[in-house]
This record gives sequence, structure tokens and C-alpha cells, in this order.
Amino acid sequence: MTPGQCYLLFRNEKYKIELLHLKFHITCILSGIVFLNTANSQDLSSMGFKRGIKVTGGVNLSNIFYHTTDTVSRRDPYQFILSGNVNLNLFGFDTPFSFTYSNSQRSYTQPFNRLSLTPQYKWIKAYIGYTSMSFSPYTLSGHSFKGAGVELTPGNWRLAFMSGQMKKAIEYNALNEASLLPSYKRMGYGLKLGYEKGISSVSVNIFTAKDDENSIHQFPNVVQISPMQNTALGISGRTALFGHITLEGEYSLSMLKSNLRLASLTPDSLSARSGNETSLNQTSAKRTFDAYSAGIGYQSSPFGIMIRYERVAPDYQTLGAYYFNNDMENLTLVPNIRLLNGRLSVSGNAGIQHNNLDKSRGSTTKRWVGAGSINFNPTEKWNLAISYSNFSTYTNMKPQSDPFFKNSMDSLNFYQVTNQMGGSANYTFGKKDAPKSIMVNASYQKAAETNPNVLNTNSSGFITASTSYSQLLAKAGLSMSVTYNMSASSAPEMRSFYQGPGLNISKMMLKKTLRAGFNTSYNRNTLNGQKGSPVMSTGLNFCYSPKKSQDGKHSINFNLTWLQRFPSAIQKQKRSEFTGNLNYSFAF
Repeated sequence: MTPGQCYLLFRNEKYKIELLHLKFHITCILSGIVFLNTANSQDLSSMGFKRGIKVTGGVNLSNIFYHTTDTVSRRDPYQFILSGNVNLNLFGFDTPFSFTYSNSQRSYTQPFNRLSLTPQYKWIKAYIGYTSMSFSPYTLSGHSFKGAGVELTPGNWRLAFMSGQMKKAIEYNALNEASLLPSYKRMGYGLKLGYEKGISSVSVNIFTAKDDENSIHQFPNVVQISPMQNTALGISGRTALFGHITLEGEYSLSMLKSNLRLASLTPDSLSARSGNETSLNQTSAKRTFDAYSAGIGYQSSPFGIMIRYERVAPDYQTLGAYYFNNDMENLTLVPNIRLLNGRLSVSGNAGIQHNNLDKSRGSTTKRWVGAGSINFNPTEKWNLAISYSNFSTYTNMKPQSDPFFKNSMDSLNFYQVTNQMGGSANYTFGKKDAPKSIMVNASYQKAAETNPNVLNTNSSGFITASTSYSQLLAKAGLSMSVTYNMSASSAPEMRSFYQGPGLNISKMMLKKTLRAGFNTSYNRNTLNGQKGSPVMSTGLNFCYSPKKSQDGKHSINFNLTWLQRFPSAIQKQKRSEFTGNLNYSFAF
């Protein structure tokens, strides 16, 4: 770009930059006036003018240099990234701000530019502005709103209330198809009351939300949205029996009107049925769903087990959550055991899940889940671990009936199985000021897809293994590790093998303010029996970080990596890549 082009670009952009700076100053002033708060709650009882104003934060400048002998470059030859964050604490309230600037892309962000205050005084906690609250996974669960809420926890009692705008009104824009979909203004209200004592608790909650039919103008019929109304009720409890047994359960009922504009309600054969097959009138505009879960567990010092059951009706929906898994029923068993004074622990998880609860779908999917792990520490020097998991899915598709033609392929029985095994062993020895360790890791994973009507089975396997030896000389500030890695994979029409050694050395100098490091690795690989390009990677890194002063903490990092790809039958030419990174950071 010529100097003249740079001047013209500056002329076109200078007003935008000035406006950006003006917005920045205005935002900072307003944030100081209204005490813009983060998502972390503030304790009003700790406020006072003695705390005054405190500013903390940091700035970071990263310069990245890149060069390659290849004809195609994978990244820009030079890139810089300037970033920073500042937090202004005003008498106990935090006001964070962050920014990022780069020669490849620019972004100006103030992640808390929406007013969000969460003050707290003893057992009173308030939510003001753009915030979120949760009552239950089946009613109000983390949905953001603009409004106010409060949580009161006096003694053993629990009381929560919220009121605010769940969605804002967005008009239909026919000139911009890529714009946001139109939406009605939605207001929501919720109340929760509970009592807790020790491990025992009981609570009830209600949440309701309704769209404003007149909040937006008319839009084409191709835009399929309608004003909705929802009321969700929930009750939950938990208790302990005889000191070792725990009982817990939750039940929720959601009543949804999917279209408030329908003048009359007619039965719909496709309406959802709740889990307990209630006789409530289900219509295309008003539908009722339920969801419930229960669990019973036993826990002692050496042994424990938990049984959980959950059922969510088909099409279960609440306007207090963004996303919800429905039409499912699952049963899980979670045992655990600890032996030899805690040196040996065994845990597991097994369960089954299926959908199509109302038999209205054309397919039913069943899923079995199993996992287990064993950890054993026979002495302080040894650490052994083994894990196994087996995930399988079974799907049955109903055939389409045809009296004149029958084909066994019309009925699909599909299995998908994933097995994974892993193990590790770690042995530590040597003196306290010069410890040594040897570690071995290995894992195996296999995935298979099976159809009884098809002879061939698609399966793939992946094996990884590594071993390492490391040593630390604390007095000399020197550490070293030697590794050897290997991996092999097999899939239909593809087999690969990868292996090679590695070395890593690090040294502390100048009273532990300068750390210098060196690392290298060499790996060979084969693809379908054909030798691939050997790859050698060599790196140097330096980090200078003097002790923190009254002004703040400075740090300078420099990294240089040289990557070489040697010739092979697949790649005839040698290729090299150089990547350097010079980074400066300052924290205050």
C-alpha cells in the first residue's frame, strides 16, 4: 500500500476512529457513575469509602514472524496482537473492560456494556439489569432476562423472585434476509420457595412467560413464528435416612400455548401426551407436558451406590430454557468402592436410555452406556490407573407396509459401538532435591457400525502409547525429559503409523528471573504401508520475568520454532517453516 493510499484510507476512517474513541470515553464515564458490575456478586457489607478506588489489569503485545520455503504460506509473514484488560474497583464494585487490536483484524469489545448489578448484603442478594437465574432444570434454567430479581436466604428458608423481559421485539426486515428473525416481546415472572436443613431440602417453584401479540407489525406467512405463553410448575425434595441413605426427586409440569392468536382450539392427533397419560385436553394451541426424576443412594466409607431414573415427555418445552432434551427415559447405576485405606478406588457408571415414549415416531433408539475406572496407589512412589468405557446405540426403523412388495432392507436394525480402554503407570524415585520419574501411558479405541442385513461392518481403531523419563535438579535449576510417542490408526481403506522420540531441556538463570528452554522431536510416519515425510521440529524459548515492583509485573517471552519436512515418496522436496513469537506483557 502506497503512502497516498494510506492517507486516503485514514481520511475515510478517521471519523469512525474519533467516534470510537468518543464512545470509549462515554462508556468509561457512565460505568464509573452507575458502578457497572460483573457477574460476580458484590457484598454491600464490605463496602466503604476506606476501600476507595483501585485499578488493576494488564496489557499484552505479541509479535508473530513466519517464513516458509513452500510455495504456499499457511499464515501471514508478520502479525501483531495488542490486547489488554482493566478492572476499576469503586468502593467494592468491579467494572471490567477489555480490548484487542491486530493488524489482521480489529475488534473493540466491552463484554459488560450491559448493566448488570448483583449486590449482596448478608442473606439478601439482588439481580439488576441483564442477568439470569435458575429455579429448576425443567422450569427456569439460566435464561437471561432484562429486569430484576432477588434471593433471600434467612436461616433455613429460601425465597427467590424474578421479573423481566426474556426476549425483545424484533421487526421483520424484508430488505435484509440475513437479519435476525422477527420475534415478539416476551415477559417472564418466577417465584421459588424452599426450606433447607442439613442435607434435607424441599422447594416449589413457578415460572410463567407470555409474548406480546402487538409488539411487532405484520409479517409474511412464510415466517413461521407465533406468540406463545407458558406456565411451568415444579417441586423437588431431598432427604437422608439412617445417615447413609439419600432420597431425591423432582416433578415438573409445563403448560404451553403455542399460538395465542388461535380463536378456537381443536383436538390434534399429533399432540404430545404427558408421561403419566393424564386426561388433560391436548390441542394444537394448548399442550401439557411433564418431566420427573428420582434417585436413591447408599454411601458408607468403603462402598456407595446410586440409582437414578429420569423421564421427560415428548416435545417437553419451557420458555425459561434455551434448549431441552425431551422424549427420553433413562435408568443409570453408579457404584463406587474404596479399599486399603483409600489407596484402591473403583468406580463405575452403567445405564440404558431410549426415546419414542408415546410410540408416535417412526424409529426407536436405545442406548447403553457403561464406564469404569480403577486407581491404585500401593506406595507413595507408584500410581496406577485403568479405565474402560463402552457406548453403544441401537436403532430400529419401522418398515413401510406394502402388500405387493416386501424387502428386508425396509426394516433397519443399526448398531454403533465405541469401546475405549486406557491405562497409565507412574513411578517416582530419587532424592527430594533431584526427583526422577518414569511414566507410561497407553490407550485403545474402537468404533464399529453394524447392520445385520449387511455383511460388511465399518470399524476403525486407534492406538496411542507414550513413555517418558524426567529429572529435576532443583539446586541447578535444570530440568530434562526424554519421551517416545507412538500412534497407529486403522479405518476402511486407510492405515497409518506414527512414531518418534523427543527431548526437552529447561534452565533457570539470573536468580530465577530468566528461563531458557530447548526442545526437539523427530517423527516418522507411514500411510497404507508407504513411507511418509519424516518431520523434525526444533525450538528455543526464553522468558525474562523480573520480580514484581511497585509499578507492576513485567514479562518478556521469545519463542522460535524450526519445522522441517524431509523428502519422501509422497513429497519429493524438502520444506521448512520458521515461526517466531516475541511477546511483552505488563500487569499492574
